[in-house]
Amino acid sequence: MLVFVSGMPRSGSTYSYNVIKQALSRRGGVASVLSDRRAQFTSGQTAHAIYKAHDADDELIAFVRNGSVKSVCTIRKPENAVLSWLTMFDGEPAQVIDAVMLPWLRLYERIAAHSLVVSMDEIEGRRLRSTWKIGRYVCPDYSPIEWAKDCRDLSKRRISDLLKDVEDRKRKIVDGGWTYYDEETFFHRRHISDRSKFDTRPEVLADIRNRLAPWLDQNGNLIRLERKTL
Repeated sequence: MLVFVSGMPRSGSTYSYNVIKQALSRRGGVASVLSDRRAQFTSGQTAHAIYKAHDADDELIAFVRNGSVKSVCTIRKPENAVLSWLTMFDGEPAQVIDAVMLPWLRLYERIAAHSLVVSMDEIEGRRLRSTWKIGRYVCPDYSPIEWAKDCRDLSKRRISDLLKDVEDRKRKIVDGGWTYYDEETFFHRRHISDRSKFDTRPEVLADIRNRLAPWLDQNGNLIRLERKTL
């Protein structure tokens, strides 16, 4: 099975990735591929593969749209995604929007109707339900026993402990230069942000909403696209 995890930046895609990885690992070998090329997905080295990214080429998009590749999109209120990025990694709002958000939004337009879309609010507020939804989407035979284990393994307490180990470099780390992350789970040292520290000045929010206007409703939320039944 081939799965594309294509979340909006700072929206819970790494949590979804880990639910999927644990589910697939029980059904044969699973690899995390570093390219969205079909050849890497079908190398024959593992039974399953996951590609996690915020962008994709036309080939992968075509596979998602024709049902050859399952896709999971995680989303959140776009202005909060931008503010979270700025809180974690610094930069200017316009730069983050142009380099990070707009490519993902254009991708979302093309694949949302062919993907499972899960909001960060669901992941944070209804974690048990969202874990079940993701597991069952990828693996229709995903069982309650698996679900209970995954919910336990990916509890907030265990993720917090993992992040501390990443911060202290007690796990195998991949250093990306601007941040570093755990090689196994993809959780990085700055994965949890404090929303109380977001820069919510009216002029900043207004500029973000203005730049992202084609994808927002009147309340600044992402316009949801309905998933097609394949």
